[in-house]
Amino acid sequence: MGVSKEKMEIWEGIILGLLQGLTEFLPVSSSGHLLLFEKFGVGEESMFFNVCVHVGTLVSVLVAMRKKWVPLVKKPLQKTNLFLLVASLPTVVIALLIKVLAPSLLEGQFLALGFVATTCCLVVCEKVATDKNGTLSVKSSVLSGVFQGIAVLPGVSRSGATITALRLAGVDKKESADFSFLMSIPVILGSLILEIVGLKASNFALETTMILPTILGTITAGISGYFAVKFFLKLVKEKSLLPFAIYTFLLAIVTFLATPK
Repeated sequence: MGVSKEKMEIWEGIILGLLQGLTEFLPVSSSGHLLLFEKFGVGEESMFFNVCVHVGTLVSVLVAMRKKWVPLVKKPLQKTNLFLLVASLPTVVIALLIKVLAPSLLEGQFLALGFVATTCCLVVCEKVATDKNGTLSVKSSVLSGVFQGIAVLPGVSRSGATITALRLAGVDKKESADFSFLMSIPVILGSLILEIVGLKASNFALETTMILPTILGTITAGISGYFAVKFFLKLVKEKSLLPFAIYTFLLAIVTFLATPK
């Protein structure tokens, strides 16, 4: 996200916090939505604000998934922790390669294509993936990690991509959804650390006008993120993801029309 603006209206902080909280966990791409809103003049989000709302979303997923990750911390020598590590490695490699070799891709110049990619993932997840009722493995973890790395591209949904990868590998819906959200914890934490380092390197000076919008945006991101996680975990196990596919396809059209030719 951009860092060109260190002043924000209160309503912008709330809207961006809500947007971040909801789209971070629903299969619609948070980065894509924030970039799209910038195209319409809402936000031009600051690095400081970005750090704070990521804290909000990290807290939300930790609270929502506490029954899943707390046992992993208490007993670290479990297969699930190994699978999380294996999934994280290709994510880091791919994300770094894109950042170093093709940083312009992260600026949203192909945002419409990113939304189309999300649409394709969700359609594949529903229409191609088979119900093998399989469990996690090293192979499925690596595949989900690769998809998660590709999902750093704006418009490509992290949750949509990882769940699709896991379903294609034969993992059942419930375990796919749970593992996808567990995977988000190290990713959000890693992004948060990088943003904090970047914030310190930029010699950031906080303006008082940013304080209230940032506080409200962070709270909004945390609350909306919590309900987004709970809602999506229930939905993905019981309902079709095709409505999200239709939504992201419509977003792709809007983005294409909104992009200057």
